Amino acid sequence: MLIAIFVCALVIRLIYILQSRAVDPLFYQPIMDALYHHEWAVTIAQGDWIGSEAFFRAPGYPYFLAFIYKIFGINLLVARIAQIVVGSINCVLTARIGTLLFRKKVGLIAGFAACAYPMFIYFDGELLIPTLLVFLILLGFYLTITPKKKVAQKWRWLVNGVCWGLATVTRPNVLLFLVTAPIWLARTLKKQWKTALFFGAAGCAVIILPVTIRNSIISKEIVFIAWQGGTNFYIGNNPRADGYTAIAPGTRKTWWGGYNDMKRIAEQATGKQLKGGEIDRYWLKQGFSFFIEQPGKAILLLIKKAYLFFAGTELSNNRDIHFFTRLTFLKFLIINIPFFQFPFGVLLPLALVGVYIFVKQQRTTTYDRKKKLNIILVLLFILTYAISFIVFFVCARYRMPIVPFLLMFAGSAVVHFIHDMKQRKYPGLIIPLCIFVGSYVFCNANIFSIKQINPGLNYCTLGVAYKDQGNIEEAVKCYKKAIETDPQHAESYYNLGNIYAQDKQFAVARDLYVKAISIDPFAARAYNNLGNVYFETNKLDSALVFYAKAIELEPDYETPYCHAGLVYQSMGDFARAESIWLECLRVIPQSKRARDLLQTLNTKR
Repeated sequence: MLIAIFVCALVIRLIYILQSRAVDPLFYQPIMDALYHHEWAVTIAQGDWIGSEAFFRAPGYPYFLAFIYKIFGINLLVARIAQIVVGSINCVLTARIGTLLFRKKVGLIAGFAACAYPMFIYFDGELLIPTLLVFLILLGFYLTITPKKKVAQKWRWLVNGVCWGLATVTRPNVLLFLVTAPIWLARTLKKQWKTALFFGAAGCAVIILPVTIRNSIISKEIVFIAWQGGTNFYIGNNPRADGYTAIAPGTRKTWWGGYNDMKRIAEQATGKQLKGGEIDRYWLKQGFSFFIEQPGKAILLLIKKAYLFFAGTELSNNRDIHFFTRLTFLKFLIINIPFFQFPFGVLLPLALVGVYIFVKQQRTTTYDRKKKLNIILVLLFILTYAISFIVFFVCARYRMPIVPFLLMFAGSAVVHFIHDMKQRKYPGLIIPLCIFVGSYVFCNANIFSIKQINPGLNYCTLGVAYKDQGNIEEAVKCYKKAIETDPQHAESYYNLGNIYAQDKQFAVARDLYVKAISIDPFAARAYNNLGNVYFETNKLDSALVFYAKAIELEPDYETPYCHAGLVYQSMGDFARAESIWLECLRVIPQSKRARDLLQTLNTKR
């Protein structure tokens, strides 16, 4: 049956991957976090295993992806196939752990449910963390709860610690669970718990310490795993936070734009250049200031995040899950309509029934002590893992590691429901049904009226992908569709303007840039490209005005510096051209373009 689960999971995921490759323009053009992981992994695979800065993000997944690239070459299809193999193993581990915690029927239900669980299928095909993290956590639990022979106990706990250490350097939130796990060890193992704790901690240290040492040597400061925590804490805890949008106030919406803005703002506030750990502490302090200055609003936000973490809505983070799965068979399995949000909106209520049955059985019957303690460990993990994200911000992929365990509890509920129905124990079904109905309504009510779908952004994202592929006609259609569905989406006007500008239709491009700026007055790139239009039409003074505005809004954007210098050069003002390119190098020391322009200018002189 375990082989059947693996094959079933693999076939379903392979069908999805092949279908996605055929219909998804972003299959070979990852965006946001997926692009960041891909580019980092490529750098590692090409030989830069150490890097030059302390890790901003936990390195586990990018190094896993780099390992795949190193063996099979840089191929996004192969990388996804490797991930669906890991995802299929996750289904087997779910079944096996479910059997150990409950019984064989429960394990098989959970395993086969994991095969078809649409969010597992989706994330197994994305260049994101969940698949690897779920594998490491499930493997860690499997090693923790399986019987250990006395001869091999120490080595098993050491290996177990290594597994949990890998999970930690993949997603540091796991640490909250690990620091509470010794309580369970002391209760479960009694005399041997110190040995287990020592070897388990040693296994964790074998993985985590090299990362800490590496960060410290490179950056000359202590960075435990990564320095993203403070930034994320502020993103999730500020007066304008909504609990799920991963964009800090006053920063750009692009990955690197947001990263550079967070760094720039912190340095401007402190008046000095900061290292990663210092930036981390600055934003952590800003997040805590929100709690001190507006405690009521901060607590209400925490309550909202707690609800959203367990609500049925699948909150997208990198791209709209519902929009980009609509071209595949997953559109039939991921549903978001009023009072029916599938799958999580059904899974959690079923799992809560399973938890109730466990609590009832262990109080009223002779319950196997070891199984009871193992299930308590699972509940401890679900609780601590959830808290570790609720204090930051939440989205669908962050809660994926708790899903296998919810499937086990849901499987237990199904087995007991069928048993009681066959035995005609109808009175015993009243409380479970009340729990299911009550929690179902609560989870699917969308209490905070979350409407995350942004058709303008979705079609604009498609347009960018088609343009990069050279399919200009389809790109234009997508941008126009974006404007039609969301007339206030500035980026769509900007991107459409770029196409007309490249086609030398400067009047049309100008009007589109002006519209983008009217919607988003802080769109530095629209100002820059509007400056380009005036440069191309020989209205040099106007061009300089818009380049200056672009520089003011986005100081680390090199293009307006370079173009403004070219305008001055064309006007014969070489001193001003040299001055602005030198300013560019002062702000952006790595700007090769500004350096080349200066060299060319000096040659002409």
